[in-house]
Amino acid sequence: MSLFARLGVSALRDPKLPVTLEPFPEVCANGVVRASVLVLVVDMMAGFIAEESCEGDWTFTTDLSLRAPALHVPERVESQGTLLRGGRGSISAGVSMRAGGEDFAYGVAGFIRLPRRHGDPPKPHLHGDAEFLRLPPIERPLVEEVGIRVEDASRGEVEVELVDALRNPAGALQGAMAALVAERAAESLAEDALQRPQVVTDFDIRYLAMGREGPICSSAQWVAGPERRVMRVELRDRGNQDRLIVSALARSADAPG
Repeated sequence: MSLFARLGVSALRDPKLPVTLEPFPEVCANGVVRASVLVLVVDMMAGFIAEESCEGDWTFTTDLSLRAPALHVPERVESQGTLLRGGRGSISAGVSMRAGGEDFAYGVAGFIRLPRRHGDPPKPHLHGDAEFLRLPPIERPLVEEVGIRVEDASRGEVEVELVDALRNPAGALQGAMAALVAERAAESLAEDALQRPQVVTDFDIRYLAMGREGPICSSAQWVAGPERRVMRVELRDRGNQDRLIVSALARSADAPG
């Protein structure tokens, strides 16, 4: 059972309808929805828009940006996607998220578009999979459920085993799960330096390669010092010669009181 299908996100059969999130405590931290869960909303909604414009080609997420202020947890988040670019080689879509009738967060995702080849397997379509709506939610905090271990908070070093529940249909680390590892790395570094609870509000993620072996490990460091709250994070596939798979920029903020 894929873990990313148990985080309170609902994808309806019609990709023109919103992807929704109904947060619950296990997908939140320090009083806000985890940024990586919002990354999942952006990736799915933008992915559906990309699928509509790709004429049957493969699409793979290459980059994703998120801006999500440190606001208290809403009861429900609804997203809508807009095609920004529908080129032959790449596709981009913007995703707005609203809660309680007001803007809540915004994200942009980019995709590489590759032609299908003879003999390729059928493409998965999560928004057409009714089971996605019926999977039970996780019962432990997301970081615990995934099994992320903090090895050295002062260096943003965390590690996670690449179990099947974290893989996408291609057998690699799923994008939102990669974002969670990067988020935990940034949190660890920020909280160690600032000595107070932190949340990730801004994310700029570049998916550079597929993580297939594991364990997946991180490192993080400040950009121009902790007072600016901006960090760069790298994820590597330790089981594949420490191959760099994700490069990200993250900004933290104090957790809301």
